[in-house]
Amino acid sequence: MNKVRQHMVGISYPTRLLTPRHLRTAFALRHMFAAALIVLSSLLVALFLAIVLYQIVFLERIFIGVRAMGVELGGMTRSQALAALTTRSDSYLSFPVVLRHNGQTWVVSLRQVGAVLDIPRAVTDAYAFGRQGDLVGNILDQLGALFFGAEINPVIRYDSGPANALLAEVARQVNRPARDAELIIQPDLTVLILPAQSGLSVDIDATRSLVHQRALARDLAPVDLVVRETPPAIVEIEPAYQIVHGLLSAPLVLSVALPERRVERVIPPDELLSMLIIQEEADQDGAGRVVVAFDLDKWKSYLNDFAREVDRAPVNARFQIDLQNGGVSVLQPSQEGYQLDVEQSLALIAGLIQRPVHHLELPVRVIPPVVHSDAVNAMHFADIVAEATTTFKGSSEARVRNIRVAANKFHGIVVPPGALFSFNEHLGPITAAEGYESSLIIWGDRTAVGIGGGICQVSTTLFRAAFFGGFEIVERWAHGYRVSWYEIEFGPGLDATIYAPNIDFKFRNDTEHFLLIQSYVDQEAGTLTFRFYGTPTRRQVAVEGPLVEEVSSPGAPEYRQEPSLPKGTVKQVEWPREGAKVTVRRIVTQDGTVIHQDEFVSRYRPWRAVYLVGTGEGG
Repeated sequence: MNKVRQHMVGISYPTRLLTPRHLRTAFALRHMFAAALIVLSSLLVALFLAIVLYQIVFLERIFIGVRAMGVELGGMTRSQALAALTTRSDSYLSFPVVLRHNGQTWVVSLRQVGAVLDIPRAVTDAYAFGRQGDLVGNILDQLGALFFGAEINPVIRYDSGPANALLAEVARQVNRPARDAELIIQPDLTVLILPAQSGLSVDIDATRSLVHQRALARDLAPVDLVVRETPPAIVEIEPAYQIVHGLLSAPLVLSVALPERRVERVIPPDELLSMLIIQEEADQDGAGRVVVAFDLDKWKSYLNDFAREVDRAPVNARFQIDLQNGGVSVLQPSQEGYQLDVEQSLALIAGLIQRPVHHLELPVRVIPPVVHSDAVNAMHFADIVAEATTTFKGSSEARVRNIRVAANKFHGIVVPPGALFSFNEHLGPITAAEGYESSLIIWGDRTAVGIGGGICQVSTTLFRAAFFGGFEIVERWAHGYRVSWYEIEFGPGLDATIYAPNIDFKFRNDTEHFLLIQSYVDQEAGTLTFRFYGTPTRRQVAVEGPLVEEVSSPGAPEYRQEPSLPKGTVKQVEWPREGAKVTVRRIVTQDGTVIHQDEFVSRYRPWRAVYLVGTGEGG
């Protein structure tokens, strides 16, 4: 430590001597500094006085450089600024805003979109500029405005009512509902497409917000309307157009080829249109389309009507027994039937949707007859297996003729094994055109004159042949009252009335062999006979009855006045008959086995005598 101190003590510095020249320089510098200080002080005082004077001059005025709405407000009092901005507001609110959509434009002003200027607020803000902060801050703001300017943004308030009204008017020109694709068929059957169109809807709230933003920025760039798009539900239509256009371009010809003739029907386009269904449907993904289909219910009705021109029932062969030699000859040859295949035809018609054509061949089914002409030898009509005879002795010529006409309807009929025989089915219509004449018939509670009197003689005789032949009786109805012709030999209870189409006589050939029906009318003897030819059945028929019960008197005669008869003439038109309940039982056996056990109950009403008493003037 002593060494350090010694070392330090040993340091020596050189000595500088001030010359007269140095003294003069230092004095000059000191003088200059003093002068500068005096100038700076003077400037500061001047600046202060200027600032004070500026504040005094603009004590009630807006500072220089302050602008609002493009108007220089510096030096103006608040009232002057209010007047200037009020004058300027008209042009300021005329600032154009351009609305645009899809090539259309609408030019509107700020005023039209509901802009309202708060001019008093703008004046207040302009006057307050440079007066709101501390002293230094205010002076800096004033200087900034003086040299660079200061813009006061006016306060703009918006009334949504005018904007909404204006945009609603614009929307009326833009908005449109969504339109589905549509197939239009004109009266002349020209097919047109109305294409789908998306719906448009101006979003007024969103557009108004954009307009206000653009106006606030005083931006001249167009405002694109905010438009919402609604897609149509039905878009796909071209396939349906092609189908309908193709189908309606020409008539549709339906044809059926039969062996002996050709049947055609031409459906014109307007009728074809009525049998089309044009509707809308949605796919699984929700996309809609127009589809075309045929109204198959209408087509089925149409084809059923067409079938009347095509269909032909098969004709079974009829045969006749030669009573001299027992030979069998063809009385009526068999004939195949035809039937329009309606279901298959419907399938073909439905296929026209996929492949429209203008000519369609419809399928026909061939229906073979049950009894063929060439099968006579296999049917074995060698023996009489059932027979019945009734008498009509004393009947009128008209009644006898009706019996002959009706009996002939059944001559030669073959009933196949297991088949059901219906009297009405083979009888056909009872008309004068068929050869029937007017005769007495049972009509309600009286006997009247009508076409076909005597036919029940035929049904009764056939019933008895089936009854005594041991066949299954399926349907049989008794007459309303007892008829004397039907009680000869057997008594009451074995008659069978018919009245087409509801009252019928039916029996079933419940054997394994064919039956051939032959009818014989002996006009001289007054008898009608039915014989069933076939293979012997070995059936025995036992009959019990008739059991007559609950007999009721016909009652007193009835006298009816008849102006058509001469006065005093009395004519009997109804004869008395007792009413009764009659029961006939039948037991059919074959090789000791009971095949049928039947009970036929007939309830006959009493029938009183009726006399017509003439009241006429003729004598």
